[in-house]
Amino acid sequence: MNSKSKYPFLRHIDFLAVDLIALFVSFTSAFAVKFGGSWLSDSAVWSSSSWARLVLLFTFADIILTFILNPYSGIFKRKYYMEMVQALRLTLFNAISVSLVLYIFKIGEDYSRTVFILTYVFYFAVSLLLKYIWKKLITSGIVKAGYSKSISLFIIASKNDAASVLANVTAGDFDPYDVKGMYLIDSDESEFDGIKLVGKDFADYVVQNNISDVFIAAAPSGIRQEDYRKLIDNAVNIHIWIEPVVGTQTEYQFVSDIGISKALSITSFSFRPGQLLYLAVKRILDFVFGLTGVILLIPITLIVKIAYLISGDTARIFYTQKRLGKNGKEIRILKYRTMVKNADKMLEELLKDEDNLKEWKANQKLKNDPRITKVGRVLRKTSLDELPQAVDLLKGDMSLVGPRPLVEGELEEHEGLKLYQRVKPGITGWWACNGRSNIEYRERLELEYYYIRNFSAYLDLLCVFRTVLAVLKKDGAE
Repeated sequence: MNSKSKYPFLRHIDFLAVDLIALFVSFTSAFAVKFGGSWLSDSAVWSSSSWARLVLLFTFADIILTFILNPYSGIFKRKYYMEMVQALRLTLFNAISVSLVLYIFKIGEDYSRTVFILTYVFYFAVSLLLKYIWKKLITSGIVKAGYSKSISLFIIASKNDAASVLANVTAGDFDPYDVKGMYLIDSDESEFDGIKLVGKDFADYVVQNNISDVFIAAAPSGIRQEDYRKLIDNAVNIHIWIEPVVGTQTEYQFVSDIGISKALSITSFSFRPGQLLYLAVKRILDFVFGLTGVILLIPITLIVKIAYLISGDTARIFYTQKRLGKNGKEIRILKYRTMVKNADKMLEELLKDEDNLKEWKANQKLKNDPRITKVGRVLRKTSLDELPQAVDLLKGDMSLVGPRPLVEGELEEHEGLKLYQRVKPGITGWWACNGRSNIEYRERLELEYYYIRNFSAYLDLLCVFRTVLAVLKKDGAE
């Protein structure tokens, strides 16, 4: 089932149903192991509704976390080990969330710890098995779930190989590829089998049409170096068909499937050993920090509101900004308001002054900005204006460490380099801990790109440590 929706997880609502079935089966099995019977058949248990409430809590947590984590994104094209990582992530977040609810409301002692632990141990295994079976039913054609082609693909091949390459790409268990164009290296024709043919400027065509993947089924040396660079800098996934290069098909860890063809895949950055574990741990820490931040948000919001009221400002203390997140997705980030209510109109007037306009173009900000309120200056100096972004951490739209989120249209300042959007934006980052507001805009971009190309657990820890020091020293905060 692939209903188009603004909520990504609804595109795979059938997999959510499969996971809920797995959760129910797992709980029933755990109960049977502990008590030797079914919770449904125990009239005393059923009449008290205590176990029924726990089942509802399990179900509610799973649905909410599915909305937040979107664990089914790319479910048909990812490898089995990645499926295990996603299943483990969802299981851990479920267990942590339900544990927190039981602890906060002090009802954990009403339930068996054995049942709780076994439920999620079984859930991890059963959900993996059921999703595997469901995918096989869909890919074999036994179940018609209505999934559409979701990956835009551009093909580079010779004229003689074009037909077989196209057949291979659209073969296999599941065909997710929407072929948007081809470059035949030895042909000047404009169309092949109803598909648009592009010339040597194919890289421009790929970037301009937001094509996500390129499959090179010809000698890689025949592609210009500048074309490779343009594709990589614009975050296009490049797949090089192995057979023309080494003379045979092969199987190993870093080989991907393009239809039934084996290909080496090149992205704008490659995963290093342990990177999958790092990304999973990073998301867990983002969730923990987000939850902690939301708890702190309640008393601090009250203090900020009182401070604004004392200063005579009765306007709303929160405001949202439209920004671009990972893969260009539009997100809304939440902040404490630090400027006067009519800040945009004031900026228009301020930029009529040539000196202000020059400063704004260079730094995207004004050094002594009269729009910032007294309370706002305190919030910025202490970086407390960023605290409401804890909500964005919980939602998964942002990470604790990452590049600054972009304003729509700002990508033009990056000369269209979509590499910036390959990772989630962060509350702090390599720029934020290396001068913050004291460096020019172009220099900030270089620092952001350094992080994107070299991100690691070490760099994240260094960012957090330096940011804390910068906040304590009030270094560069405006």
